[in-house]
Amino acid sequence: MYLKGFTIYKSLTYLALLTLLVGCSSAGTTSRSNGEPPSAFVPENSFSVPGQLTASDLVYSVLLHRSGNRQSAPIIELDTNQTLLLSFDLLERDSRQLKVTFTHHNPDWTRSGLDQSFYQDGFLNQNLDFGNVSNSQHPGFRNYQFEFPNRDVSFLVSGNYMLRVEDVDTGNFLFSMPFFVTENEGAISSSVDTRTTPRSEDMRTAHYPRSTFELPDFVDTPQFDLEFYYVQNQFWGRNREAQELDTSAPGEVLFEMRQESPFVGDYEFQFLSLNNLSLQAPQIADYDPTTIPPKVVLFEDAQGFSSDLSRLSGRQFGNPSQNLSAQYADVHFTFDPAQNYSPQTEIYLVGDFNNWSIQSNYGLSYNEQTNRWTTNGIIKEGTYSYKYVLMQNNRIVDLALDDTFTRTEQEYHAFVYFRDPDRFYYRLLQINQFFGRS
Repeated sequence: MYLKGFTIYKSLTYLALLTLLVGCSSAGTTSRSNGEPPSAFVPENSFSVPGQLTASDLVYSVLLHRSGNRQSAPIIELDTNQTLLLSFDLLERDSRQLKVTFTHHNPDWTRSGLDQSFYQDGFLNQNLDFGNVSNSQHPGFRNYQFEFPNRDVSFLVSGNYMLRVEDVDTGNFLFSMPFFVTENEGAISSSVDTRTTPRSEDMRTAHYPRSTFELPDFVDTPQFDLEFYYVQNQFWGRNREAQELDTSAPGEVLFEMRQESPFVGDYEFQFLSLNNLSLQAPQIADYDPTTIPPKVVLFEDAQGFSSDLSRLSGRQFGNPSQNLSAQYADVHFTFDPAQNYSPQTEIYLVGDFNNWSIQSNYGLSYNEQTNRWTTNGIIKEGTYSYKYVLMQNNRIVDLALDDTFTRTEQEYHAFVYFRDPDRFYYRLLQINQFFGRS
């Protein structure tokens, strides 16, 4: 009876939030001239969280991580001195006055409904300085950096957050990024059970993460008040709820994925090194420094032959150069899939350099003369992970173009949320990072 009542209450709460969100959406539709982004094509099973957008073609090389560790996830602990560092480039030399705002979200990334003054202390809008102008001429850019929390802004509650950057003068929205504030309540330990799935024709490895959460004193009914999620390789938009719960042991909860819904244990990435823009670089087949930006042609990627086991030992996150003398290049990719696809097939390049989003300018075109698929994009010197994916029936099919024989390390994060019964929002009690190998 209690579970049924809780379910009804939770449904009514979400209905109220949905009504609020619809109203906000309608208001946004009429105020797009004031900077609200227009409706965007967001395919199902997207890598990015709902509402995470890049609405300006000037924005490049966006990074958000814990200060002092560029490879860390954007996670900080509430009421500590931990900070996050946002860094990005605008491909222009003109100065702009930019501002940052924050919103609080539920585990499914709908808005929590909390008033901004409830989750944020200090100035509601944070102004960015005018950035640093690059020394590069091909093309020039302006780099912006913003560290927070700081003396002007802090966060009062835990949970999922989204920051958004806007142009103050025009009101135009530029981009948004997710991050997390945790309370570090309770204790959590995790492991990964690795299996080969016989029902899979390609015999891919399956990962079953499992975790034990030691309950803090204020959680009395974990089966009703807690929700548990897993995220693989920092693709926050693909968080998956762990619905197998065991509360039989006093003071703890064992949670894991159901047997029919494992993670892919040998999820693959290609690796791009642009640290050396010259013909001496092992991945560069041709280089023309006379164009603006300079043109870089990579050796082709051939499905089944392009993976390098030594460098695909794990998810390597984007690391664009922070040197103001770093260059952007027009990088050309060539892909040879293992099977013949119709020229009308939708194949996309996704990676750290485009925030793992499906973008029309990163769609591949079929070249009948070479029997290859090609695309190009503006990418800064640095190192990046990327892959080729199919788009079918509004779904990203991201395994079809893998090599399927590499052994890789996968990164996982386990999330524990507590639905506060007094204030009706989700507190993020704990996050645990761990790894599993194929």
